[in-house]
This record gives sequence, structure tokens and C-alpha cells, in this order.
Amino acid sequence: MIDIDTAARELEILWSLPGRDCRLQPLGQSGAGLTAIIHTPAQRFFLKWMSDGDPLEAEQDGLTRLAPVVRVPGWRYLGPLAGGQALILEWLELGQSLSHGQWRELGELLRRLHSVPGEQFGYHRDNWIGASRQYNAPSPDWATFFVNQRLAPQWRWACQRGLPAAEAGQVEAVMALAMDWLSEVTVTPSLVHGDLWSGNLGTLTDGTVVLFDPAVYYGHGEVDLAMLELFGPVPEECHRGYGIDPHDPAVVQRKTLYNLYHLLNHFVLFGGGYLNAITRSCRTLLSY
Repeated sequence: MIDIDTAARELEILWSLPGRDCRLQPLGQSGAGLTAIIHTPAQRFFLKWMSDGDPLEAEQDGLTRLAPVVRVPGWRYLGPLAGGQALILEWLELGQSLSHGQWRELGELLRRLHSVPGEQFGYHRDNWIGASRQYNAPSPDWATFFVNQRLAPQWRWACQRGLPAAEAGQVEAVMALAMDWLSEVTVTPSLVHGDLWSGNLGTLTDGTVVLFDPAVYYGHGEVDLAMLELFGPVPEECHRGYGIDPHDPAVVQRKTLYNLYHLLNHFVLFGGGYLNAITRSCRTLLSY
């Protein structure tokens, strides 16, 4: 695990700061790494440190890809620090939760983001969804990509983590049907955030909507709208800003399908507390 004082001294050398003019204030720590505020005489920064740097490289890559379109934290440094790897980001002062007007602004922002086209579905590198690898090998077909590179890996990992046989069979049945469901909708590859739950967005003190912690790829834009609703309803102003009817039965079906990916991932990472949600989602999808 990182030694806070060692990291501070290395940053002072890296940034040519006078002695003892850098201080780290830990925010959170786990077996995988640490987050902290970096205090310097001039300003503050946000530090993410891990022993394995690939997730940090993937995050920096995603932030760089999103930055021309949406407000994201700028990055200051990516590289070795105190025996591990560090990603140092701009420190952002966040305001209150989104107002109704800001939800509409978010919808408009996502519409702009999803208007950025890609040549194929996927991305030029794999990245991470939480602590799980997210596969992004390019594919010309959305149905094939989503089933084979989103649902199937999570299904295999969930089975290894103890997903009961009944639920495993339901997920397998959903995957078989999803190929036909998704083949019926016209989807062009669009840049998506990829991990857009409510904890990965906020507002600056001037009201600007800002997005964090991406897992970007080129996919169907509705995956971002779906994940926004994974843990609770989203105000209709967001959907109006985006230009989509959230009550359209086909949209509701795809939302349930797209969020099954995240529910399986949460089961893999956090265990059986997500089993009932997986069961409900599968039963809903298999009733179509």
C-alpha cells in the first residue's frame, strides 16, 4: 500500500516544489488503492493511486476522449508514484444535486456526446467497469457486440461467483433472445460514457454539469440513459433534453436489458445482494 509521506516527497520533486510543501489528505482506501486530496501552496488536486496502473491509464484515456465534448476533470499527471501508479486530476468544487434545469442540460449534453460517431462498436483498448475488465474488441454489429462482450463475460464470471443455476439459465435465455431484439433496432456506433450512474456526475459551483470516471466505448447511446436509472428514477426533463420517450415500450425493454450487464457486474463484485434484481430483470425480459 502507498506510503503517504513518500508520495508527498516524490510529488515535491516531480513538481519542483520547496521542501515539505506538498501534503496528502486521504479520502478513501481499499485493497485496490487509495484516493486523496493533494494540497500544494498554489492549488489542490485529486489523486488516484493503485498498485496496478491499467485502470488509471484507461480512465485517463477516457477523460481525454470525452473532454472535447463534455466537462470532465482535467488530468495533471499519469505515471509511477510511491511504488505504484498514480492519476492526478484537477480538483473540482462541486455544487448541490442537479436541479430540474440541469437535468435537462444533462440530457442535451448526452445527446451531443452520443452524436460523436465511431467506425465500429467497441474501442481501441479494453477498459474497466468498476473492478471488472470491460472488453472492447471492435465489431460492426451492435447485437453481437453487446451480447458477446458485455453480457457473456459477466454471465461467466457470475457463474464462477455462485450465480444459482436457475438464474444462470435465465440469463443465458436472455442472451439468446437479445440477439434478435437488438437486431431490430437501427444503431450506429456513438461515443458513450459507459459508467454513467448518479455517482459519476455532478455540477460545478457555476452550475456546469460535469462527468467523472468514464468507461468509454462506441455503443448505443441508450446505455448511458439506462444506467442513470439503475438506482432510481431520472426526472423526465433529462429525457426531454435528450429527445427520447422513456415510456416507449421498446426503450423500456432495452433499458432493462442494458442494465442487466451492470447488475451482473455488481453481483460479481459485491455478491448476492443483487441476485433478486437479476431475477426480476430476467423475468421481465423473458415475458416480452
